[in-house]
Amino acid sequence: MSAAIKMIHVAKRELGMDDDDYRAVLGRATRGAATSLRAMTDGQLQLVIGEMKKLGFVPSSPTGTSRKVKGPFAPKMLALWLSGWNLGIVHSREDQALIHFVERQTGIAHVQWLRDPRDAAKAIDGLKLWIAREAGVEWPKSAAATGRELKVAVISAQHRLLGLGEHYRDSAEVSDAQLDKIIGALGAKIRDAKHG
Repeated sequence: MSAAIKMIHVAKRELGMDDDDYRAVLGRATRGAATSLRAMTDGQLQLVIGEMKKLGFVPSSPTGTSRKVKGPFAPKMLALWLSGWNLGIVHSREDQALIHFVERQTGIAHVQWLRDPRDAAKAIDGLKLWIAREAGVEWPKSAAATGRELKVAVISAQHRLLGLGEHYRDSAEVSDAQLDKIIGALGAKIRDAKHG
């Protein structure tokens, strides 16, 4: 099995795609030319990987280390950074770009060295303020807001940016993984609109 096919299988799993979504991505990436990975050319496989990246897939580096951003506050910062990417205000989703942002906010050279909650709060609050200002995200007022509430706030802002209405109505029938897919798909549309 080629490395590209393995990467596509990893992306499918990490994005939580069901078979219908997966087949739709294959068809969209190859313009309906192929729905079987083994029948695809190397170029078509790369198109599929590109489509999955638009949906939020971040491949591991060749050395096997998947992320440079680690530490107790990294998950929240990464989630906010990817929200900024999917709102069209973050221009590079690479870890190094987030590391530079954190250094500007805190004076600390690497996210993994953030141990004091006050330092982490500077970076997290800086990200939230920037995203709110540039993309119009209305973050929940409660400090105890759930990750789901934050995702809904991002989708609502994406809807406004794309002219789809002022508010996204959350539904218990939509899983957190489906919310992530919605954010990734709307983010791809926002980036296409900005660059197209």
